[in-house]
Amino acid sequence: MKRLFLALSSLLLLFSCTNDAEDFDWLIGEWKRVNAEEDFKTYEIWKKDKNYYSGLGYTMLDDDTIFKENLKLFKENDEWTLQVTGVNEAPTPFVLSELKPEYFIAENDTNEFPKKIIYKLQNDTLKANVSTTEFDVDFEFVEIQK
Repeated sequence: MKRLFLALSSLLLLFSCTNDAEDFDWLIGEWKRVNAEEDFKTYEIWKKDKNYYSGLGYTMLDDDTIFKENLKLFKENDEWTLQVTGVNEAPTPFVLSELKPEYFIAENDTNEFPKKIIYKLQNDTLKANVSTTEFDVDFEFVEIQK
């Protein structure tokens, strides 16, 4: 009986010690940028797949899509990566350098722009910042209510 209790206690402790910082469910949803120039409409759509998170970012001008990128947030060899495709010829990986339950920072010093990407949920607003040492762009998104 004592061994059973110890085994169950160990399992309970194991499940309760999962890293909340590695839960990116706060990204999930359909988001519309609220700080864009008037004629531009920018969106991000995030969902959780089996072993990773996927995102689609795009900007519309009137009825034309003028920008589109695919995003994938995944863990490989104990390292989280935000991979961006559709912008450069090859996928561009950004390794997460800082990870907290409410935000993450991803970096790629070899990329021309951006070199750093920050995602953060603040209240009901998804904030993103893309930057180099000389230049940055802030994005503020609110979730689209269905």
